[in-house]
Amino acid sequence: MEPFTAVYTNQEIVIPNQSEADSLLQDGYGFRRNKLHYLRGVESLFNLERGKIIVIEEDKNMPLKFHDLLQRLSKNDPELWIKFIVYKDLRTRGFIIEVTDIGFKIYERGEYKKKPPSYMLKIISEGKPENVQKIVKELESVERECLNMKLAVVDRRGEIVYYEVEHKEL
Repeated sequence: MEPFTAVYTNQEIVIPNQSEADSLLQDGYGFRRNKLHYLRGVESLFNLERGKIIVIEEDKNMPLKFHDLLQRLSKNDPELWIKFIVYKDLRTRGFIIEVTDIGFKIYERGEYKKKPPSYMLKIISEGKPENVQKIVKELESVERECLNMKLAVVDRRGEIVYYEVEHKEL
């Protein structure tokens, strides 16, 4: 199958072909805004790496390699590489992921568009300080959405350990 064409424009990734956009949306990639289909950074990198899309830089009309796209997208999201490592791990295991500001909403295998997400995943880099009060507030927010919360801790070698987070009364 031929890869879909994506366009890098204004620091975003757009899928101009409607049928290709529909196919990606059906598979849980991207979102619609003003009748255009966009891919988030991790979705673009994942699909570029696996050969499902090619990304054309609009200004130069030239394809971007993985590293070039990562560099461009990382300017607005310095944590993109860490997010990509976790995203790739989960997608290759068959999970569908909705990317949010807090983290990833994870759908169990085969439940995308049939059931709500199972949990929210917050990504933490080993060695980078985290504010515990902030995590507690995020946990409370996630619980209000009737979701469970998990942490993905990524070490310096790119290995991931997943932890479940619960609110316990003392």
